[in-house]
Amino acid sequence: MDGQRSSSTGLAGKVALITGGANGIGRAIAIALAEAGADIYITSRADREALDGTCRELSRLGGRVGGSLLECYDDSSVGVLFDRATCEIGRPNVLVNNAAVGGRSTFLEMSESSFDTTLGVNLRFPFFALQRFARDLIDAGEGGSAINVSSISSFKAISKMSAYQCSKAGLSMLTKGAAYELAPFGIRVNTLSPGLTATKANRDQWRDHPEVWAERGKELPLGRAGTPEDFASAAVFLASAASSWMTGADLVIDGGDSVI
Repeated sequence: MDGQRSSSTGLAGKVALITGGANGIGRAIAIALAEAGADIYITSRADREALDGTCRELSRLGGRVGGSLLECYDDSSVGVLFDRATCEIGRPNVLVNNAAVGGRSTFLEMSESSFDTTLGVNLRFPFFALQRFARDLIDAGEGGSAINVSSISSFKAISKMSAYQCSKAGLSMLTKGAAYELAPFGIRVNTLSPGLTATKANRDQWRDHPEVWAERGKELPLGRAGTPEDFASAAVFLASAASSWMTGADLVIDGGDSVI
């Protein structure tokens, strides 16, 4: 589709801001939204090479593209992010809160600093990013769509991931609370909850141990682990008018993991 932009999903004229959009699930979502016609602004925590490479790929799809390195840690960075995005490509009317940190530690060994970082990136920043997103749209008298990328670990316990699970459970509940309050303004908020997926963030688990990863995938009802591209179409759906009567929902995409 190089040089041509699809209008089949109705995202032409939309401006999408995707945190953590240079790699993994965020990158796949950014490309899919661009293919559907949206202009795209992405962030990366520290990976300049990935940021520049993804921006180049997005630019080939024909829309406006911007991106920056940004620590998505607390609300002090939110204003910087939205000011940059608005200046470079326009006011966002699609927000994808995707940036996250993981890390593994037993509950008894979790440090305060690690806990604060996990909650700061995975919950605090998305909360205030969504707040700024909504305020800008309300001031402009416009509606929009926000997608919080959570995880099935928000409702399914995983060993040595208690802080991460707390943060994602909070993010999923943020969706519901914000969806309820923002509905009168035409702003929809939904959750996308991935299951076991091979990304850059967890590549130490699958790149060096492909046989272990393959076995983990075979345990799922659909017989394989996910890839970032498995979430792209769902994100386009949630961002578009096709889901116009949908808010506060959680789309679980996990190969059937949550049913066993």
